[in-house]
Amino acid sequence: MNKIVAWVCAALFTAGSVNASAADAKPDRVLVTEAFHSLLYLPVYVAKHQGFFEKNQIDVTSIRSAGSGPTALAAVLSGEAQFSVHGPEHVGFAQQKGGKAKAVSAVANSAPVWIVAKPDFKFTSPADLKGKRVVVGLAPGTSNTLLLRLLGQTGLNPKTDVAINEVQNGSELGPLLAGRADAAVVYEPQADQGVGQGLKVIYDFTRDYPEYAFSTINTSEKMIADNPQLVARFVKTINESLAFIHQNPDVAKQVARQEFAALEGSVVDAAVQRMIDSNVYPANAIISPQAFTTAIDIQKFVGNITQDMPYTQIVDGQFAAKP
Repeated sequence: MNKIVAWVCAALFTAGSVNASAADAKPDRVLVTEAFHSLLYLPVYVAKHQGFFEKNQIDVTSIRSAGSGPTALAAVLSGEAQFSVHGPEHVGFAQQKGGKAKAVSAVANSAPVWIVAKPDFKFTSPADLKGKRVVVGLAPGTSNTLLLRLLGQTGLNPKTDVAINEVQNGSELGPLLAGRADAAVVYEPQADQGVGQGLKVIYDFTRDYPEYAFSTINTSEKMIADNPQLVARFVKTINESLAFIHQNPDVAKQVARQEFAALEGSVVDAAVQRMIDSNVYPANAIISPQAFTTAIDIQKFVGNITQDMPYTQIVDGQFAAKP
């Protein structure tokens, strides 16, 4: 009997020591680089503000805007950062140059692009854009690409049937509000900034592309090999954040207001709600083959990609697939 008691006590002591060790373990310090500071990346900000990273033993020291997808990923490949946020195609571009990286989690899904116009614009189909002046961000940006593809699918020649005016991303509303354009192709928060100034949404690209891996969490193959547990916990965090956004939209909007304090609060709220409703913030972190294929096809259409980029070559789905 004494031996049994001693064995139980030893087991309890060992279990208690393991739990204490896990609780006392220092969190992994992580730098995240993002292509831009964007509402599209709200799941990352919510994860940080709401303590999901901390809960999963991750200390995100900084979320740093790099200015572009390639620059954000370069920091990961050099070992300066551990994770980056941008389109999965940049992983493919890096691989073509010898960089070893993978996309491991979804962040922004579908095509978060909308066409806005003044209230008196009569629009029943894309064919109504014929003869109109349309302002859009510079090529080869996604909004530009989606507009060209839409016109082509409608049978309109973008050089002769529509007067396209390319401007810097984020400045599309100016010409439209000034009367120098009939419609503008925009992202958020520009879409709801326009709505707040009396414009209306006449076309929603998220309906055309509900499955589109627009932005992903990416990391190096070295990180996956050396610290798969960290990658798993990071993806788990994003998965929890995505679920939280859908279950607690008001809190997500509060986080967005904090991150984008220079914007009018009502615009931020409307933009976040629109992206929740449009599944821009997906239900979970899984990058589906269909979503990936759509993203790559768009890049092929504009000529950024000239060779095949197989799903399994770019995406490591093992972490998102785990509960």
